[in-house]
Amino acid sequence: MTIREAIDMIISHHAPLRSDDTVDTIKCGYPEDELTGIVTTCCASVAVIREAIRLGANLIVTHEPVFYSHPDDVDELEGQNSTYDAKRALCDENRITIWRDHDHMHTDTPDSIMVGMVKALGWEQYYEGDLSQLRFSPAMFCLPDMKLCDVAEHIKKCFQLKAVRCVGDPECVVRKACFFAHIMAGDGDMEAIRLMNREDIDLLIPGEVIDWTCASAVRDAAQLGKNKAMLIMGHFNLEEPGMIHAADMINHIFNGGVKVTFVRSGDMYFYL
Repeated sequence: MTIREAIDMIISHHAPLRSDDTVDTIKCGYPEDELTGIVTTCCASVAVIREAIRLGANLIVTHEPVFYSHPDDVDELEGQNSTYDAKRALCDENRITIWRDHDHMHTDTPDSIMVGMVKALGWEQYYEGDLSQLRFSPAMFCLPDMKLCDVAEHIKKCFQLKAVRCVGDPECVVRKACFFAHIMAGDGDMEAIRLMNREDIDLLIPGEVIDWTCASAVRDAAQLGKNKAMLIMGHFNLEEPGMIHAADMINHIFNGGVKVTFVRSGDMYFYL
């Protein structure tokens, strides 16, 4: 089986995309080579590529960009950026093919990334809605009463993190939590603020956040004595369990006939 044939088989098990405009393309490599093994990961970092080489896998299925922009446009990198050139050379010298599985994962119903994330947390029974229709954002969970500090410890344990960032009172009681994709100075910021108020959400867990929109609103609410908080674990950390689910899914597709390994890209930040 060639790498291209393997990718086509994976695509055939996803829901059809809503648009032909997709980032789910081959980013580099040799798709006509015979497949030797598959690695799934949230982000195909240099360390992940090296681990794939060590494992003898020549296809990496990544969820997030490889070359530093959403479409992986390399026109301004090739021959002009030494980091890109070295990373690309590492792939080429070892005949590594990298294919992105992003849009397909989020088009599935239920959303394949969220399936992995909810399973990692053990929160299936708390989802507010039909679990078979689980979507990426917003996704709301009605929890048994938990302090913010306890929710944070649970997430750190489940996602193998050393730290998370929080806004609000660590002792505030969380009954309703909401995962929200992106808070990046766009329309989503005000939507998140409205949603917290309208749906009486205690805890917002965004993929990423900037200080001066929703985070400031949550801080002000907490300082006014309102039961509002935010927990930020980071986009890659949030979605990484989805690629554990992807490995399970791909292993099922090939009925164990191909070695499929999840490789953790891990938290890129450290705290001093």
